[in-house]
Amino acid sequence: MFGKDLSKEPTVIVIFGGSGDLNKRKLTPALYNLFVDKYLPDDFAIIGTGRTDYSDEDFRKLMRESVDEFSRREVDTEAWDAFAQHIYYYVANVKEIASFQEIGRKIEALEEEWRAKSNRLFYLSVAPTLFESIAVNLGKSQVCEDIKRSRIIIEKPFGHDLKSAHDLNRLLSTIFDEQQIFRIDHYLGKETVQNILTFRFTNALFEPLWNRNYIDHVQITVAETVGMEGRGSYYDHSGALRDMVQNHVLQLLSMIAMEPPISTDANEIRNKKVDVLKAMRRYRPDEVEEYAVRGQYGSGWIKGEEVAGYREEEDVAQDSNTETYTAIKFYVDTWRWQDIPFYVRTGKRMADKTSVITIQLRPAPHRAFLISGNSDQEANRIIINIQPEMGIRIRFQAKRPGMSQIVNPVDMIFDYQQAYDAQAPEAYEALLLDAISGNTALFMRSDQVEAAWEVIMPILEAWEKKPIEKYPSYASGTWGPEEADRLLEKGGHSWINPPATNAKETVIKDRPDQTKRGVINLHVYENTQDLSYSAAELFVQKSHEAIEKEGRFVVALSGGSSSKNLYKLLTQRPFVTAVNWKKVYIFWGDERTVPLSNSESNAGMAHQTMLDTLPVPKNQIFPMNGAIRPDIAALQYEEILQDFFRGRSPKFDLILLGLGADAHTASIFPGVQLSEKRMTWVKEVFVPKLDTYRITLTPQLINQAACIAFLAYGKDKADALYHVLEDEYLPDQYPAQLIKPEDGEVHWFVDNEAASRLESYSEKSK
Repeated sequence: MFGKDLSKEPTVIVIFGGSGDLNKRKLTPALYNLFVDKYLPDDFAIIGTGRTDYSDEDFRKLMRESVDEFSRREVDTEAWDAFAQHIYYYVANVKEIASFQEIGRKIEALEEEWRAKSNRLFYLSVAPTLFESIAVNLGKSQVCEDIKRSRIIIEKPFGHDLKSAHDLNRLLSTIFDEQQIFRIDHYLGKETVQNILTFRFTNALFEPLWNRNYIDHVQITVAETVGMEGRGSYYDHSGALRDMVQNHVLQLLSMIAMEPPISTDANEIRNKKVDVLKAMRRYRPDEVEEYAVRGQYGSGWIKGEEVAGYREEEDVAQDSNTETYTAIKFYVDTWRWQDIPFYVRTGKRMADKTSVITIQLRPAPHRAFLISGNSDQEANRIIINIQPEMGIRIRFQAKRPGMSQIVNPVDMIFDYQQAYDAQAPEAYEALLLDAISGNTALFMRSDQVEAAWEVIMPILEAWEKKPIEKYPSYASGTWGPEEADRLLEKGGHSWINPPATNAKETVIKDRPDQTKRGVINLHVYENTQDLSYSAAELFVQKSHEAIEKEGRFVVALSGGSSSKNLYKLLTQRPFVTAVNWKKVYIFWGDERTVPLSNSESNAGMAHQTMLDTLPVPKNQIFPMNGAIRPDIAALQYEEILQDFFRGRSPKFDLILLGLGADAHTASIFPGVQLSEKRMTWVKEVFVPKLDTYRITLTPQLINQAACIAFLAYGKDKADALYHVLEDEYLPDQYPAQLIKPEDGEVHWFVDNEAASRLESYSEKSK
């Protein structure tokens, strides 16, 4: 919100489509919050229009319900009552000039009451087919004649292609001056997006690096988990390229790539953005396939629920050629950015909801510090999180404390919620306040809109001529089609995917204590065979989900007798044929300090019971080395994890754990002290009661897993299970209480004897 004029002049806001969804969810809640924060003038009016017949009072009640549901802050009744007195409603037919004349008379009456001229905002929260009628009738009714005081706000989509956008711009220019036209893109109102220019141009630390000499490539991801949600008829005539890339994505790209403005003047900033769009490389029809990928989602799993494919959605054609996903490799042909790729992608039904910009820097020219002789260490990155997280991360390399030269990536983090007590305003609050103040910096100019259309038109035209050959191109709950991965592989790059939070949310046993968070699933069985069978079914299910989403299944095994029955079952039908073992990667949660050949070895037991008979490639099995000094073994295993997960924090798809009679799990025993540092993943521990060392994954690493499965049976586990699930939180005494992931699932597979002390189970079984 650059150069904001916080004038308190009287203001009238007319919302065409006042009874519609956008006004209910965004506009009126935003205006209410601006009122509470004292940004609105003393004299203001909100006039909703629509074809539904409401009285002023009925409309106010409808808006109160909307604000109750969608406002970022709880509604104060006294504040609402004061705000509601400024809300009015008119039944209007936007194709009839009489409706506009009536609204004009209402505005004049308010101005007479206020004894002052007002700023007039006309918000077109309607279908694009009505833009022309409203614009023409606003002109004919002469309610917008004062260029400095009257404004028209137009929602996206602004045009369906370059020609329609040009025609709409030409029509508007015959009625309004350009400074009156506010083409809104709500992404530009987001706090983190507004901070991009501040981040770039007020910090000498970054701007000297912001060019082709230091930046390797840029990635922009705008991913959604939702499908059509009743918008199939609209979306099937739009698609991801029109719906997201032409506006949101290209706006983000232009802010990353623009040259420094000489001032915060609105036109100066918009000029710099237009320069970027005009410099973007246009592709010939025969080049589109090389630089752009599209896809449609098929059925799959989102947050544990099975969802239908795109062509099965309501109001979507069964042979639809509309893309729900697109990935494009763009170039900005300027001195600053020549030959630096900008990879953008957006899609529906993806693995996670996220909007993030990643700027990856070139590697250091000479690497004196290596990771165990491996020069393939992770590059420095600047990561701008727009939603749902809001903040900026700078990733660089640092040496781990200790005697060894282990280097791993660490993050410096600016997080809005941690840095500021004040709640960030919603995007529409910022944009509406700018419109009231007459500041156009965050709104698109006519040449900006048309330049964006010019960029994507060759791609649109090529896709319209050639139907989608592969359907579905990607499964719901994944990061998109394989072709998008190959698009980056051709340039030696790969997509940087944030950790997905696509976790099942079935709570069988809920622990209200904040120290024991997690999704807890308690499964109680008559015998150990049934227990092991269900655990094997979970193993198969998680392998399918992981391979479908990420192309591999990464699991950490446990030792002990509890796991032995499970491993035997996995070598038998139906389980042995239900898992794609070629894509399974095996790790361990802990190990004894004995060689692999020793009968006490956890990995040795798993090999003998299962792995020696399964077709898992040997180079995909990673046992801990219990035959060497435990501190060195722990460091080596951490290096193995760093190498496998490419320096990112390891996130296993499944970790199997047991439970000891003393409530230990993995090799985390009562009284054993472990580092709580986030970046400590593997540790050697001395267990006094056993007078020996063990090697174990740390709780902070285990808690990052997508799924954790405990296996516990027998009467000797009853007390431990009770203490872990229902007793006071005392992790020094009951270490398994430390396993408390915030996002992942936790499954407890136990028998009747182990569950005999649990109140929740006893009550359920009555």
